[in-house]
This record gives sequence, structure tokens and C-alpha cells, in this order.
Amino acid sequence: MAAPEGPASASAAPHGGSRSLALLARRGFRAYFVALALGDAGYALYAIAVLWLAIGVSHGSAVVTGLVLAVEFGVYALSFLTGPLIDRVHDLRGVLLVGFPLQAGLATLLGVVALSGHLTVPLLLGLIVALSVVWDFTWTAEGAALPRLVRQEELFAANGLAGAVSGGNQIAGYALGAVLLLVVHTPGAAMLLYGVLNAAAAVAAFPVRAPRPVAAVGGSSGSFREGFRYLRDARDPPLLSVTTFSAAEAFFSAAAPLFLTLVAYRSFADPATAYGLLFSAFAVGGVLGSLLLGHASPRRHVGTLLAGAAVVEGLLLALAVAVVPSLPAGIAAFGAVGFVDVAFYASLVTFLQATTPSPLLGRTLGNAYFFRGGSRAVGALVLGLLAASVAPLPLALVVAAAFVAVGLAGPALSPALRRLSF
Repeated sequence: MAAPEGPASASAAPHGGSRSLALLARRGFRAYFVALALGDAGYALYAIAVLWLAIGVSHGSAVVTGLVLAVEFGVYALSFLTGPLIDRVHDLRGVLLVGFPLQAGLATLLGVVALSGHLTVPLLLGLIVALSVVWDFTWTAEGAALPRLVRQEELFAANGLAGAVSGGNQIAGYALGAVLLLVVHTPGAAMLLYGVLNAAAAVAAFPVRAPRPVAAVGGSSGSFREGFRYLRDARDPPLLSVTTFSAAEAFFSAAAPLFLTLVAYRSFADPATAYGLLFSAFAVGGVLGSLLLGHASPRRHVGTLLAGAAVVEGLLLALAVAVVPSLPAGIAAFGAVGFVDVAFYASLVTFLQATTPSPLLGRTLGNAYFFRGGSRAVGALVLGLLAASVAPLPLALVVAAAFVAVGLAGPALSPALRRLSF
């Protein structure tokens, strides 16, 4: 049965600001919302710290920076292994109450090692793997829980609200991370705060109730086969086309954080300050994009939005790299990149949440991200290797052309993508 404060007990959906207030009035969604916001604030600290740790411990190596992104998102791609397990959990609150504290402990360990001066590239990669494995469970549970807490027609509003406010906390996380880089001269302190915020997220998640809507589930091996069979065979929506399109876009999607890190390190006299400001601008753009997406709730135009986001992000990314020797122009440009960057992935997840049968949702999210995350990991590694010998601007122009090609080719090769809606 549905969660007590979820779809079964809700009245007709309100609109605009009243819709957001109505969502926040539900205790289960409110607890989920706060836990998500705290976890995302912690992840912001992690995101700004881990790339700076990588480029610092490797003395500016683009290859190691790309490798860190590749390892991180390569492990995220393995979230498909967690899907059948998540779909079998009776109440997803339990996953959150285990996942957040484990992330807190691993983040604290990474912070202590970094602050003590004992961090090496292999140790950094090992701890990234461990954090990412735990994150796979937490992320899949968060994604599968939301449709148990709100109705289908409220998903864009719920995702927009959660993305915007948790993104606001991400801005605070990025800003605080930048301050720590300046004051403490190491991002290790950011990892300690990441641990604290994950512990707080676990406390906030206690009131969440996200029970499984059906009582019976199959065995583990059957669950794996069923999940991939659904991804392969579903025609309404055309999941195989959606997943392929997402994977093609994802190959280049690590370009924004990679370019941002490299140009900050190479182009400014005070790279830590520039890095913090550019990353914060990227986050602010993402928050504004989430707000607009949630307000517009473009349920009938998902396919057009996905294609347009890929094209526009490529063009804006090339512009951002071109203007970045000017810090004010770089801040504005990377803010615009963040504004568009959020649209593709947020719309993809919302679409999957809205159109996937609830008993299959954990597996569908994980299986779809297996292809997306794997492609992003390979792309990050390739871009890192290329960035070691190719100047940022020429490489950014190539990446921009690839984004545009993917955005135009996807709907052309699969007309069903143009008609995506729910």
C-alpha cells in the first residue's frame, strides 16, 4: 500500500507555490526533503574537495583528475546491482539510515588522511571507490522513495523543489569548501564536514516512511533478469532509446567539472579562489535551472527538453572555456552551463520515476544509470587523457560539437524520443 502521506491520502494537486507548500506539509516528504538537502550539501563539499585533492596530490595532472572522475562515476554505474535489492526492501528508510552514516565514516577517514599529509593517489582512489559504493545504495533508495511519497503529476514539482533547495545547500557547501581551501589550504577539512552533514542527514531521515507498494517480490536472479528485460522491451515509454540517448550524452557530461577544474588551476594566480567561485557559480546555475524546471513542469515536452539541453550545454561550455581568463565572465558563463546542465539529468530521472511501475523503479533507475554512468566514466577518462596534451579551448570546441551532434542525432534516429511525455 502507498505511504500514509503519499498518493493514496493526498487531495487534488495544487498549483504554483501552493503545490510546493502542500508537498512540504506532508511529514514524510518534508523529512525526505531535509535529509536529501543535508546529503546534497555534504556532496557539494565532497565534489569541490575531491577534484582539488586529485589535482593537488598529482601536482596538476589532467590524467589523474580525469581518472578520479572516471572511477567515481564508474562505481556509480554499478548502481544497477543495487536495484533488485532496493526493490526488495520493505521500507526504504532503512537504506537511508545505514547509507548516510557509512558515508559519514568514510568521508571522515578521507579528511583525516588528507589533513595528516598521508594521502596518495592510490589511497584517494580506494576511498572514492568505497564512498561511491555506499552512495549507490543511498542514491537508488532516494530515487525509488520519491514516487512513494508524491503523486505522478507532482513529480516535476517535487524534484524541482528538492533540487532547488538542496541545490541552495550545495551552494553553501561549495562556498564553504572554497573558504576552507583558502583558510586551511587543504580540502581535507571539507571531507570532515561532509561526514558531519551525512550524519545529520541520517537523523533527518528518521521520520521518512517509504514502504514497498506491493507485498511480493521475486528472487534476486529473477529480479535482475526482469529489470533488464523491462529496460530492453518497454515500448511505452521507449526505454532502450531513452537509455541509449542518455548514455551518448553522458560520455561528454563530465566535461564541465573537468574543464572547470583545469582552467582554474592553470589560468589564475590564485587558483583555489577561482575554483571555488567558478564551482559555486556552476551550482547557482543548477539551482536556478531546478527552480525553473519545477515551475514549468514540462511533462508533455520531455524529449524536446532532453535534446535541447544537450545542444545548448555544448555551446555554453565552449563559451565558458573561451572567456574564463576573465574571472567575472567565467563565473557568468559557468553559471549558465550549470543552469542547462541540470535540465537533462533531472528530466531523465523524473521521466523514469513517472513512467516506471513502482515495483521496478529501483532496478530501472539503476539499470539506466549503468549505461549512463559507465559512459560518463569512460568519457571522463578519455577527456582527461586528451586534456593532458590538448589545450582546453580546442578540446572544448570538439566537446561542444559532440554535444550538439548528440542532441540533434538522438531524436532524428529515434523519432520516439521527440514524443517523450507523461
